Amino acid sequence: MKKLTKEERATRRRYRRHVRWWKFLHLFGPIIKGMYKLHYDKVPKINGSYLVLANHTTNLDPAIVGLNFKKHMYFVASEHVYRQGWKSKILWWIFEPIAKMKGSSDTLTVMKTIRTLREGKNVCIFAEGNRTWNGKSDPSLLTSALGKLVKASAANLVTYKIEGGFFADPRWGYSRRKGWVHEGVVNVYKKEQLKDMSAEEIVDVIRKDIYQNDYETQAKNPVRYKGKNLAEGLETALCVCPECKSIGKLTTLKNSIKCTKCGLSTDYTEYGYFSDGFKFHTIEEWDDWQEAFYKDYISQIPDTTSPLFADEDVELNALSQDHSSQSLGKGTFTMFKDRFEFTTNEKTTVIPFNEIPDMSIFAKTGLTFKNDKSGIHYEFKTDRRLNVRKYLSCWNYLRTPAPEGSV
Repeated sequence: MKKLTKEERATRRRYRRHVRWWKFLHLFGPIIKGMYKLHYDKVPKINGSYLVLANHTTNLDPAIVGLNFKKHMYFVASEHVYRQGWKSKILWWIFEPIAKMKGSSDTLTVMKTIRTLREGKNVCIFAEGNRTWNGKSDPSLLTSALGKLVKASAANLVTYKIEGGFFADPRWGYSRRKGWVHEGVVNVYKKEQLKDMSAEEIVDVIRKDIYQNDYETQAKNPVRYKGKNLAEGLETALCVCPECKSIGKLTTLKNSIKCTKCGLSTDYTEYGYFSDGFKFHTIEEWDDWQEAFYKDYISQIPDTTSPLFADEDVELNALSQDHSSQSLGKGTFTMFKDRFEFTTNEKTTVIPFNEIPDMSIFAKTGLTFKNDKSGIHYEFKTDRRLNVRKYLSCWNYLRTPAPEGSV
């Protein structure tokens, strides 16, 4: 029998600890189920290791999904979970998530995921990488790189879907609502079956299986999601007034959203709709209109010397691979048609779009991206209810398309 190295023994001890905690935390399942009025479809028996790919709707999705699987799984999680002080230390001790640096193509994450699966362990990835802002999945976020990961893992594939999570715990919201949430396995694809499929064919079935539009589900069977301050935070998802077309003038209080420039207002109801008579019935409709508005807005900006947006008193950090961060100060973050600029009292940092391979939002108001030329990974932060989606949306329209490669 081969003698294990010191590192291999330590890895085994950590894995046994993670399995014990997994079993222990399942005892708290009734609490999570009660918080969301959660309903499960039972997971079928699966022989061998498996990769679970799910849509992403709530803050507690790892717990929600994990409770339905008796076998231990590792989760791929945003790297910022390792920068939460003592909370991160507890999280690492219990779960040791596989860190994914948002806003970049993280080869190390892919390699660690494949290695974990080949060791006979299980992994769960929330395939879209981000929680939905409008209740609808975004299939464009799933690239052929995901199909390549599935093939390279030599593991079974489990597609998994959560319904109703957007209304129960909206990404932009500051309060949970109690209503109906349902989840379960959509399909199980055996590893032998996956061998005969191309990476793109695999991605196609994943897109189909985990696609979810909570507004379509709500229209078929209306459910009341009871809670307080239902509209608060909506300005982090929506920032263009449909009446006066002003940007960044929306504000929320309790159950209402209002434009401070023209006075337009509406309520957000317990069924996830706006008040009768408002221009839009759903957040999805307003969001689709807003995305179309950005395209027209960009076309009206005459040149690269005129700013599209600017936000003052925001912080920019530089992140490192060991999860530490260095503050670059507080200042003004400005977007032009070809670059970002961050200006403090000391200097201006210029980041051209053609040097940014990817960009992502974390939490509600955090923006993260990497400058490939300098190698610096930036994190834009603010404690205010600031809408940073406008930067991501317009950058997507303006940038030169980058090669596929992010998970």
